[in-house]
Amino acid sequence: MSTEALSAYLQIHLSLKCSLDDKIMMNDRVCKIIRVLQKIIEKSTLLTKSLNWVKDFWNQSCFEVVMKSRRLRIIWKMQDTLEAWNKYLKHNDHKNKIIQQMKCAHFRTQMHELSEALKSIWCFAKWARIESQLFKKLSQFLSLKWSDINHMITTFKKKIEILREKFFLSSSQANVNDIAESFISLTVSFNSRITKDEVKQTIRRVKADKASNTSNISNKALQASLAKLISVLTSLFNACIIHKYHSKQFKKTQTIVLHKSKKSDYIDSKMYRLIALLNIMSKALKSIMIKRLSDIVEIHHMLSNAQMRAKCKQFMISTLNLLINQVHTMWDCEIKYVIFMLSLDVVKAFNQVSHVRLLHTLKMKRMLSYIIKWTCSFLKNRETSLIFKKQMSNIREINANISQRFFISLILFLFFNASLIEKCEALRIKIEVLDFINNINILVYDRFTEEICRTLSKAHNVCAK
Repeated sequence: MSTEALSAYLQIHLSLKCSLDDKIMMNDRVCKIIRVLQKIIEKSTLLTKSLNWVKDFWNQSCFEVVMKSRRLRIIWKMQDTLEAWNKYLKHNDHKNKIIQQMKCAHFRTQMHELSEALKSIWCFAKWARIESQLFKKLSQFLSLKWSDINHMITTFKKKIEILREKFFLSSSQANVNDIAESFISLTVSFNSRITKDEVKQTIRRVKADKASNTSNISNKALQASLAKLISVLTSLFNACIIHKYHSKQFKKTQTIVLHKSKKSDYIDSKMYRLIALLNIMSKALKSIMIKRLSDIVEIHHMLSNAQMRAKCKQFMISTLNLLINQVHTMWDCEIKYVIFMLSLDVVKAFNQVSHVRLLHTLKMKRMLSYIIKWTCSFLKNRETSLIFKKQMSNIREINANISQRFFISLILFLFFNASLIEKCEALRIKIEVLDFINNINILVYDRFTEEICRTLSKAHNVCAK
């Protein structure tokens, strides 16, 4: 479809006459955008199948020898003589050699380019390690073990139930009796309106060939129609901010179950991992909210310096460097300190998050009201369907309190964990706390081992409550 035809189609089917005054109208607008994009993709996608020999190595030399080989075969069919047959066989061998040479030359060129580029060499290493150059094996529908007993599950429906129980089982209701009703608003204003430039930059920043969910709308299609959709998307995202609402269509996902590599046995559900396929408009809105949430955290210092990952360019390597520097600083002191570290990994951390406590913590951290209410809407009523061995289950609601597959969940978990870090730091003893998402490292130093043990016991009791 040409650019002019695309613009005309969008102008006819996506008018902005109706305002987005309630949640129903917002959901209808999302559905309409999805239908229009699907129609555009259907009209603009070529249905012709490419030729089998169209490969990267194919060039004019390959084309010429193949065409000559076909002509000689036709001549042999017409003449049916030994001389014509020998000419055809001789040229056919020459054709195979030319094609093999072109393949070899193309492969060597690729290897040279990979060796020259620093990032590409790791792609080549991964390609060689996972043996993707070999023929793909047929997918096998393996049995799964039910719990700790030796009962094997073979039907697809029961396997899905096991996987749902493994990945989406919610925890028991948390005790929130210690939460008091209080709210402190921000004294400094922060612009809540989403601009067209924000939407444009966010969508263009996403890789064009990322997998799409059930809507089958790729990032490439959205980016191609962005010039005409930018006003529609901006008004939709601003309506989500104004009404503090995350659209129902944005909460529907597809979750692919993949087996972990290099495992000896795949009958245990622990040997599998998940990849979530999200709505592309939902990803754009969440990226904007993540940026705003991170900016507010940085400007108003809402999180402790011991908490990592919520800040720009702070990843696992930064956490390890900070930990090493802390240890070396203690070693360089005149007093010879004994250093112990207690590492706590919260089991099923994201399933243990209480929405009530998380929203209360956001209020106590003076987070903006519209972000708190949008977060509340974002966390509720999420649905997904599981895809396992090329079969899809029915869509059902997710019971997990926070989905670990969303980047925004990592920042929200830091807020949920903030009160625990503050309690450890408030002990006023020789203790350093370092938090990386759900991994809490408590570094204790003292001259005597007995005193360190008492300190670690106090810190552990605080964390266990």
